Amino acid sequence: MEKAKGVVWDLSDLYPEADEERIERDMHQALELAKDFRNQYYGKINASDCDTGRLKSALRDYEMLLEKIYRPYVMASLLFSGDGRNDRYKALLAMAQDIYSRIENETLFFGLEIQRMPEPQANTILSDPRLGHYRHFIESERLFTPYTLSEKEEQIINRKNLSGRTAFVNLFDEFTSSFLWELEIDGEKKTLTDSEMRQLMRHPDADLRYRVKKAHDGKYGENAIIFTNIFGNIIKDHATEMELRGYEHPMQPSYLRNKVPGDVVETMMQITAEHYSLAQKYYELKARVLGVDKLKGSDLYAPVARSQWTIPFNEGRDLVLESFNNFSPEFGSLIEKAFTDRWIDAEVRPGKRGGAFCHGVTPSVHPYVLVNYVDNLDSVYTLAHELGHALHDLLAGQQQTLLTYHPPLVLAETASVFAEMLLTRRLLDMELDRETRMQILASKLEDFFGTISRQTMYTLFERDAHLEGAKRRLSADELCKLWVERRTEMYGNVVEFLPEERWFWAVIPHFIHTRFYCYAYTFGALLVLALYHQYEQEGADFIPKYKQLLASGDSDWPERLVANVGLDFRKESFWRAGFQVVESLLNEFQDTVKAA
Repeated sequence: MEKAKGVVWDLSDLYPEADEERIERDMHQALELAKDFRNQYYGKINASDCDTGRLKSALRDYEMLLEKIYRPYVMASLLFSGDGRNDRYKALLAMAQDIYSRIENETLFFGLEIQRMPEPQANTILSDPRLGHYRHFIESERLFTPYTLSEKEEQIINRKNLSGRTAFVNLFDEFTSSFLWELEIDGEKKTLTDSEMRQLMRHPDADLRYRVKKAHDGKYGENAIIFTNIFGNIIKDHATEMELRGYEHPMQPSYLRNKVPGDVVETMMQITAEHYSLAQKYYELKARVLGVDKLKGSDLYAPVARSQWTIPFNEGRDLVLESFNNFSPEFGSLIEKAFTDRWIDAEVRPGKRGGAFCHGVTPSVHPYVLVNYVDNLDSVYTLAHELGHALHDLLAGQQQTLLTYHPPLVLAETASVFAEMLLTRRLLDMELDRETRMQILASKLEDFFGTISRQTMYTLFERDAHLEGAKRRLSADELCKLWVERRTEMYGNVVEFLPEERWFWAVIPHFIHTRFYCYAYTFGALLVLALYHQYEQEGADFIPKYKQLLASGDSDWPERLVANVGLDFRKESFWRAGFQVVESLLNEFQDTVKAA
């Protein structure tokens, strides 16, 4: 298999790749702009004579300096993601993080003064139509007013993060990117990357899957001291900051950041947990297909078809482009540029970060996509997913400026999961044999159970860990116990997990990178099921509304943006409707299995 060999991104739209001197120069220029910004506006935002004109001018200048630092910062991050073993890239990223922290400290006053502006004055400015699309940014900033400390305290937190939280994130990334596994396959000893190990977890050979899963998760267990300390310190850091700021619950900052009420998230997770039985029913069916009494943990992603559909990168590209074009030629044209202009890094190589992401830079710079493409159906879905993110960034960039460009996490997965639905429709419209159709249905169901049910399980575990870890230092065994308890709630007794799988909590990067990220996947997936159902009913009339939802970025409250499409996520029926779609797919899979 080629595994997208040679499909590497071209970063020259950011910088000539080796021009580290210019990258460093731009970082320092951004820092000087931040100092100038402070000199010009310090004490003048939370001032009695501050009006819409002054605030809007400050917002535009703020965006200009952020643009100046984002470009070199993203460049350093992408270089490191492409080769985490390169010492130059490590040093460049460390410099970017240090300078970014200094810029945050220079400009901290701006958000603080917006937050502390007297209510009558703020309301006068917010009601002024001249403020335009910046209104929502101001409203969002003021959400955090009760939890913001003094400028000096905020600066201290930012600086200590470099040797605290950020240092642990960097350690996790650098340490895990160095992981290699040695495994005997077909009588030959091979050295494998994380991406290659994950690919083998979908191999037809049950014994190989078992050995791969045992070795993969076991490696994290062998390094339990490191992962327990990383996660434990992330938890303690978060707890300390929550206490200093006066938050009542560890998830509260994520609710504010995502601009959705906590009770909405709790309702969503409760309804998701009520539907764990759908996942259990599917895995019982899968055991029947595989001819075993009960699935092992290493069988969760086993292929249900006897012959696997090998999809080289070029074929995967065509399938993804066709799925976008069938929905909207405009969307297809935007995504085609990602391939022709080399925004994508898809080849598998040592040192490259595992998994996948889409990195939106600024409205003036196109996004970049990293995947590890291994010539299978899952790789095609991953490519579609990340290019959905890219489409979201491109459309938001057409209407938004930097401060309203990136959607909150609960909407950030909308375009990506919708792109997967478009791919599913494209695949099922093809003339396929029974086994391939069953493979597609299984892939989509497993994706939904992974994106909806499993991400809720992740969030509940993470909440448990933070609530308990705030009281005392949790041992590795205690973290494993919390993990197994939540895992059992989801899978019941239909899956027999390997002992090594109790360490899987250590594999999840979201627990380290962004606290309480995972429920956004559930939110996004269930939202997409509602949107897709509406698309099936409305056809072409739906497309302009969907396009505007993506183009809105972070310019309004999620509830209002979703309402503009005709949906209300405060209703339980909204969340339950998504599971009706999942159940329909599950019934179709069951019928396909019975047709054997």
